[in-house]
Amino acid sequence: MANRKDLLKVPMTIDWNDKPNRKYFLKYLVEQNNYTTMAEVGVRDGRTTFFLLDNCPNLKIYGIDLSISGFYNNAVKEKYGDRLVPIQGNSSLVANQIPDVDLVFIDADHGYVGCCADIREYTPMVKPGGILSGHDIDYPGVNSAVKKYVKKYDVGPNNVWFTKT
Repeated sequence: MANRKDLLKVPMTIDWNDKPNRKYFLKYLVEQNNYTTMAEVGVRDGRTTFFLLDNCPNLKIYGIDLSISGFYNNAVKEKYGDRLVPIQGNSSLVANQIPDVDLVFIDADHGYVGCCADIREYTPMVKPGGILSGHDIDYPGVNSAVKKYVKKYDVGPNNVWFTKT
């Protein structure tokens, strides 16, 4: 992935002077809006999930991934308890397993069809005043899906796209 030649150059549309990593930006969004619930669609190894849970003590995350074994085990369960709810399965097919949340962060399938499905399925799960967001808007499939389904959005650090509902 680090050497992809098809990545797009997508400039940020907001002012951001903090660390250029998605986890710091998501923490900012959670704190600035006093959000308490989030769905992370595509968790992989849990680096972003654990950072947010460690730094946002009032946050509960629904972590969705094809395989939860990459981030969820007994030690994680013991540390975070019910603040982390793992959901295993194809992201667009398990969206109905989460309640409405303040923030959805989509970072699962980076292809056009999969990203379209995730945006369609998770948009209704965002509470009024919440944020629908995702990662890797520089990927052609993600970029096209966001442009198709999200009328107005901004781009933050680390190729994070987001829109407030």
